[in-house]
Amino acid sequence: MFKLGVCKSEDLGHTTTLLGKQRQISCSLLKTESPASAADITRFERVIRSTAISSGVSRTTYWSRFDDLDAVTQCVLQRTFSADQCLDIHDMGASDAFLSMQWAERVFAAFPLARMTASDISLYFTEAVWVSSGETYILEPDGTPIQYTKAPFVVWLARREHPAYLLNALVRRWAGWRLRKLRLCSEPVSWRGVPDSTVINRGGWRFRQIPLVHPAVLSFACNERFRVVQANAFCPLPSQCDVIRAMNLYQTGVFTAARVQQGIRAALDSIVKGGIFIAGKTMEMERARNDVSIFQKTQGRIRVVERLGKGFELEQLVLGMSA
Repeated sequence: MFKLGVCKSEDLGHTTTLLGKQRQISCSLLKTESPASAADITRFERVIRSTAISSGVSRTTYWSRFDDLDAVTQCVLQRTFSADQCLDIHDMGASDAFLSMQWAERVFAAFPLARMTASDISLYFTEAVWVSSGETYILEPDGTPIQYTKAPFVVWLARREHPAYLLNALVRRWAGWRLRKLRLCSEPVSWRGVPDSTVINRGGWRFRQIPLVHPAVLSFACNERFRVVQANAFCPLPSQCDVIRAMNLYQTGVFTAARVQQGIRAALDSIVKGGIFIAGKTMEMERARNDVSIFQKTQGRIRVVERLGKGFELEQLVLGMSA
């Protein structure tokens, strides 16, 4: 058996096989023009939902996912902080940062001096094309290869193919062999920022950056009060913030318990006394319900000031930590 990939925009309407299995979508379809057209944006939003990094963490996001959370958070912020306060807000694990932008628009209307930073561990992929054959590799910022495309096949390199798809498994092995033979990762590729439209030609390879930030956010980030940065959500921030949101990030189903505890500790250490920490999870299988706890870091302890849905599943862990 074999499974064909989705290599062209016109194939995005057919992303499952006859047996109902998901076809791998080429990350190259995330590329957009500048400024992005309506078709570009539609394609980006469709593809980003199926995109994951090598750790297996997906970048699932969509419009209005946090509408109810944003409304509750706004009430908490308005009763906690004065309208003329220069709030410093950080949205961790923001994926394509579109929901961060939606949140920022609401916050800025009530707090004219507020600033917001959206961050994620990966803000872009690098597309590497072997010019003579058209073979395409998708790389993470550190050079880790995660996908290989040679139409009509698209294979995931960070995990094995199902044994039933023998031809796909052979393509994956071929991709690994070619990777070593063509010395793709022998030299790092660096970019000036996101986005960077530079095309780099080197030793038979052509490199382009593929931003993972929503096209609308790239335009909104021109606002000096809003920025998107790369950051590790398991390390303390360079400076403390008034508010940190970490949705769908600290999950024991994805990370070890020790790693989750490390991340939550880092987030709490990055919040000022009296500041707000928002943590939770979207339950996609239950009508996209948001289970969230909103905490305040007070003198010597953490307390819950508001809950949405069933609250953060690790609420007790947070409450057991010192402020």
